Parts: sequence; structure tokens; C-alpha cells
Amino acid sequence: MNRTKVTKRTQAERSVETREKLCRAALDAMNEVGYGRFATEDVAERAKVSRGALTHQFSSRNQLIIAAYDYLMTSWEHGWGQIARYPKRLEPVEVTDLLWNNLYRSPHYVASLEIMLAARNDDELGKGIRAIMVRWSAHRDRLIAQLLGTSASDKKTRQFVQMNLCVLRGIALNPNFSSETSSNVQGKLVEEWKRIVTSDFHFTTKP
Repeated sequence: MNRTKVTKRTQAERSVETREKLCRAALDAMNEVGYGRFATEDVAERAKVSRGALTHQFSSRNQLIIAAYDYLMTSWEHGWGQIARYPKRLEPVEVTDLLWNNLYRSPHYVASLEIMLAARNDDELGKGIRAIMVRWSAHRDRLIAQLLGTSASDKKTRQFVQMNLCVLRGIALNPNFSSETSSNVQGKLVEEWKRIVTSDFHFTTKP
């Protein structure tokens, strides 16, 4: 008679699983209710863990928010690491597509903005968030340059990256501020931006 062997998880593995559940729940909550109404009680309920388990992992609200932000940035870093293995150089419009589909359409993108804005007015939170943001930004810009076949220090590459970030960030937030009711307004705006990118940005692969 065959018996399936059950591998018992270690305490460390269970702890990591609990932390990840709490980080995902925190991002979900931040997305839905925003920083102002963000509550650890809500996070524990969403993650289906006790308040005691939450406070065991994170002794303060800020610790939880910083960990959730780091969890999100790390997931983006891993995702972009896979993208960077593309075998060929990409055109600027293709990189724009990747940015839109893999970053700005992320289900937790709004949560990342809520956290970054909150960090401006909270020294403790700001210190932790800025360190993670600097790490992620450098990683992101380096991979974009790699996909374009250029250098992250190249002036035109930096301009392309920053313009893309600003425009796509605005398009991602557009539904929150626009009276436009069309369900495809974001798609139309992205297509128009891609037309401009195709016209205005051209790169020569670095030697």
C-alpha cells in the first residue's frame, strides 16, 4: 500500500508564509481603502491570521507597510529579471508595452503610490521606503537600458525612461480623476503615447 509522505514545514517556513500572506493582504487593503484608512486589524482579517500572529511578525503599522512595499518591489524585480532575458534588443515602443503591462497594470500599483506619498510625511516610514525605492529604481532603469541595448547612464535613455514613467503613471491614475466614462480610455491613451514614442525615440545599440 502506497502512502504519501507528508513533509512537515519548519517554523521558519511557516513564519515566511505568514509574512507573505500579511504583505499581500496589506497591499490589497492599501489598494482598496488607501493609506488614510489602512488598519492592521483589517490586514489580519484579510490574511486570515490572528492579531497576535500579525504583531509577532510586525510590531508596528510602519513595519508592516515597509515589509509589504519591499515584498511588492521584490516581486517586480523578479518579474523584470525574467523579462531581461529576452534574446533580442527591443524597440522603445516594445519597452513601453512591457512597462504598461508588467508594471502600471499591476494590481498593486496604486498601493505602491499610496505608500510612497505617505512616506513623505513620516520620517520612520520614509527612511525605510526610500531605501527600497532607490534599489528598485536603479534595478528597473538598468534593465530598461539593457532591453534597449543602451546604457543606463546615457542621457537619451534616461530621458526616455523618465518620460515613460511620468506618462504611464498618469495614464494608470487617469480613471481616478477623469470624467471620461469609456472603459477603454486607458488603452486609447497608451496607444497614442506609443505612437509618440515610435516617432520620437530611436536608439543605437551600444558597442
